[in-house]
Amino acid sequence: MKRLSTTVVAAALIAVSAQAADRRISVAEYRDKVYGAWAGQIVGASYGFNFEGKTRNVIQLDHFIDHYDKAIVDDDYYYEMVALYGFERCGLNMTVEQLGDMWKEYRAGTWGSSEQARLALERGIKAPDTGSPRYNRWFHTIGPQFSSDIYGMISPGMVNLAGVVARKYSHVNGYAEGSDGAVFVAGCISEAFFEKNPLKIVKQAAQLIDPQSNYRKAVEFVIAGYEQGKNWKAIAAESEARWRPDYPQMNNSVANGALVALGILFGEGDFLKSINVATQVGDYTDADCNAANVSSVVGAMKGFSAIPKQFLEPLHNRIYGDHMGPLKLGRMIDERIDDLARRVADTGQKNVLANGGRLEGNTLVLPQQKVHTQPLEYFDINDYGKLWNENWRLEGASRGGAGATYLDGAVLVTFPRDTRPCMLVRSIAVPAGKPQLTLDIGYLRYRPWRLQVLVDDDIVTTTAIGAEDPVDVKQVPPNDAAAVPMWKALTFDLSPYAGRNVTLRLYQWLVPDRIPGSAYWRSARIE
Repeated sequence: MKRLSTTVVAAALIAVSAQAADRRISVAEYRDKVYGAWAGQIVGASYGFNFEGKTRNVIQLDHFIDHYDKAIVDDDYYYEMVALYGFERCGLNMTVEQLGDMWKEYRAGTWGSSEQARLALERGIKAPDTGSPRYNRWFHTIGPQFSSDIYGMISPGMVNLAGVVARKYSHVNGYAEGSDGAVFVAGCISEAFFEKNPLKIVKQAAQLIDPQSNYRKAVEFVIAGYEQGKNWKAIAAESEARWRPDYPQMNNSVANGALVALGILFGEGDFLKSINVATQVGDYTDADCNAANVSSVVGAMKGFSAIPKQFLEPLHNRIYGDHMGPLKLGRMIDERIDDLARRVADTGQKNVLANGGRLEGNTLVLPQQKVHTQPLEYFDINDYGKLWNENWRLEGASRGGAGATYLDGAVLVTFPRDTRPCMLVRSIAVPAGKPQLTLDIGYLRYRPWRLQVLVDDDIVTTTAIGAEDPVDVKQVPPNDAAAVPMWKALTFDLSPYAGRNVTLRLYQWLVPDRIPGSAYWRSARIE
């Protein structure tokens, strides 16, 4: 794993060479745009709820489908509220660990990478490890992306600052592609305070991310289609076809990040058009999160007045509730939307003044920054193999979808990327005597998998793990009550290979006509 060092962070903060003229914005206008961005994301999320993980919107809507008398407590802005509480308590130099402590206190983390972060915090793991692949199986999903708007709001017109702050704090619930999404969204919002051209906004923010990142590639795929004059529906379909096979989860960051870029570009700064594009780009997308991000950019670009009143009035300027989805928060959240926006703007003013901005009367004067591309942050899903055991290499593993590859404590869980198997492989000098390969492996009931062991090109065994369970899917408990691995110890004689250098391959195949099953690996030893 590659993580930004504090030296790199510091360098990025001051990387403002080739500056243009300073950017100037009145304090009143800045606060209005923060209010627009903050309220915009709440409206966008509320509008998009009906299309999250469902079929796309095909009717141009100018109203909420659901009835509201307040804004519910939702992850699209609750995690940012917790970050705000953290800045207010700990100051601008809040550490990622301190933000993690705030998450634990406020029980942030309901779904995806954010839920994994909360569960890790409850086990005593500290941030930023809570976002790392070792402890967070969904590090590459959308959690950091939709909780990063605030970092752009508190860094108006200072795109490098926005990107660095977003990268830093995104590690509470993500890494690599997940954190790239946080950087991109924060960068878009930061630029939108001054830039009215959606293409320039998206391009500037994309340049914060290393060109080798799949996230940047996905965004640039959309930019290229836009510049070629393609229809947005065609670009969306092409983008989904390109990125969903690699990132099949509904809430992945890469494919959804491309859709956020598309919503910004083709929304053209119009609030209603933007949220309709964001919810019409594809079936089974993370439509509420995408609409929230796009709406926040429009709010920062156009200010609070850009939000149609029919979306604001039902919310009654209030966020209220004691739970977030199925998660009880252990406290009642009761906040005024405008008061939260005021406090975000207070934090933002302090942030820019602490990082090269200045106040001249009632005007903020901000150094315009040339974009500084951050170093690549990357983790290959197959690297879980060497995280589990440095002697083994993993190939052909899946990020998620029907099944995922991750570490569960000391156990490696694998699932094939496609119809081909995934494989653990190592080269070894087989010891003399009566050597054995011993596997401690598991499966979930009703979800068998097939093990194939090869020594060089010799097939030692092909056997189904868990095939004794019933074939009839109707016999599977409806609540998947058996989601605890069943374990088997298998031993294979390696005597014919004693004293030789060989390549061992352990394949996991899916079993035809059965519910796809993950493989669980506690150990693979040669003794």
